[in-house]
Parts: sequence; C-alpha cells; structure tokens
Amino acid sequence: RPDPLYAANISRMAPHVVIAGLGLIGGSLGQALRWAGWRVSFVDPAVSMKQARAAGAADEKLDQLDGDLIVLSTPLDAALRLLGELHGSKALITSTCSMMEPLRAAAKGMRFVAGHPFAGSEKSGLTAGSAGLFLRKPWFVERDEPEIRAMINAVGSHQIVIKAGEHDRNMALGSHLPQVISTALASILADMDPLFVGRGAHSVLRLAASPYDIWQPVLEHNQLQIRRAADELCKRMRELDGDDFDRANKFSRESGEPRGR
Repeated sequence: RPDPLYAANISRMAPHVVIAGLGLIGGSLGQALRWAGWRVSFVDPAVSMKQARAAGAADEKLDQLDGDLIVLSTPLDAALRLLGELHGSKALITSTCSMMEPLRAAAKGMRFVAGHPFAGSEKSGLTAGSAGLFLRKPWFVERDEPEIRAMINAVGSHQIVIKAGEHDRNMALGSHLPQVISTALASILADMDPLFVGRGAHSVLRLAASPYDIWQPVLEHNQLQIRRAADELCKRMRELDGDDFDRANKFSRESGEPRGR
C-alpha cells in the first residue's frame, strides 16, 4: 500500500490549476487535466465539492481564487468582474470566454493572457462536461506563455496565437452570428404550427437551446462586429446565386467536424 505522506507529496508536486467556474468548459477542463495528472482546485458557489468529485472535475474547493495559475471559466461578465477583484494578484491568469478584447483591456497591468478553447456545446453545466471536449480542437491565446501552453497541450488541444481584436472579429461571423440566427429563428417559429418546421430548420435550431446568461454579455460586448456580420449575411442572402451554392457545397464538404458551439 502506498505511503499516504508520499502520495500527498506527489500530489503537491503535480501541476496545479485553479478554475473559476465549474460549468461545461470549466468542468471539462478539470476532468481533462485530472486525467493528465494535474491537481485541480475550483471556486464556484453553485457547485459543491460532492458534485465536483462525482464528475471527476476537481480535487478541492476553495473559498477564493488563490494560486499560481488561474483560469476564468465563467460567462464574460463574471470574468470581467473577477478580473477586477484579482487586480494586484501575482498569479498568471487566463480565460476561456469566446471574446478576448474586453478581458485584455480590463486586465491592463496584470499577468493575464486572454484565451478561448474553440470547443463547446449548446448544453451547459457541469453534468454536460466531458474530458474529451478539447481533443484536437484549437485553443486561441493572445500570446504564448509556457505554463498555459502546457495546460493546453495536456488536454489535447493545440495552441494558436492570435491578436485579441482579430479573434473577436472572426468569432462574430463564425460563432456569434450563428447563435443569433438560431435564437432569432426559433423565437419566430415558436409562434408557428410545429407541423411546418422541417428537418432543415431543426438543424439550424440546435444552438437555440443555449442559455441567455452565457450569451447576453457576448452579444453586448461584441454587438458592433455581430451587426457587421449580420449585414454581410443579409446582403449575401439578397444576392444569392449559383456561385454561392457552389461555394457553400465546397465548404460543406471540406470544413470537417464542428469546433465550437
């Protein structure tokens, strides 16, 4: 039988991360890192230690964010608030939100790297988590930091360094606009007889199950880019022709598996 003291020392020597928010992304991150031999602590008033242990997502619960590496895995508005509370911290801090620029601006003078694992689901909460969520998925960061890169590699993702503004512009078209389309269409169809809602519509409506509290701050902070993306889409829809169908067919064949939500 292993010496308990020896086992405890080994645990303390393992890479350690503190996750703020043990929902879909934070819970999946905790599961994946624990599988990779990391020690995981978390702060989340909505999740008990019993729930975290049952999900295999964490080793301990903390009352406050305190550690060398902290991951903000909350909705954007909560991450902004937590950054304000962490001013003066010596920790290296990163994020998993689908926007970078507002967080980067709020973290001026801090050891902060805006990040975004391009993985997710229309489902939410710890019970929707999966240790394999990040496998072979890109993980965007605004700059390279060895500790964060090690964490990204440990969960099977590959790091991509990108400017925060460029990331947010691309996300507006490739991720945020599809959410807006799905939600808006579902809101209209809710007044229709479901007999007329076809299979194609149901494919588009998958994202409509996403929770408002996660998307509201994204829609607020990236509204200019989302409006520009929507204008581009509406223009293309009005002028749709055979060339667009050819481009769409080719993209559909070559785009591969979905990444984010």
